Amino acid sequence: MASGQLYRRTEAGKAAWQRQDALVPVEYRRVLGMVESDTHPDSLRARLARYSDAEILHLLDELVEQRLLEAVEAKEQHDLDFTSTLNLADLRKAAA
Repeated sequence: MASGQLYRRTEAGKAAWQRQDALVPVEYRRVLGMVESDTHPDSLRARLARYSDAEILHLLDELVEQRLLEAVEAKEQHDLDFTSTLNLADLRKAAA
């Protein structure tokens, strides 16, 4: 799932999750429980296996629209697969 955004709970999202607010649909609360800080949609995929990638992104967008989540642009410091810091020469030195 390609997304350059990360998601985190807002104060309203934290409150809805902690209170298990009945005014917030169960599927929203389920996602709120999975998202804490700087969560990439890919990390939700396994836990939301019954949803397609498009459905997960739509659900996240709905939560942002409801101001229960906020979307932030993924930056270099959010290098989720650590490839920006991977250096083959350093690995060879460490292995020697």
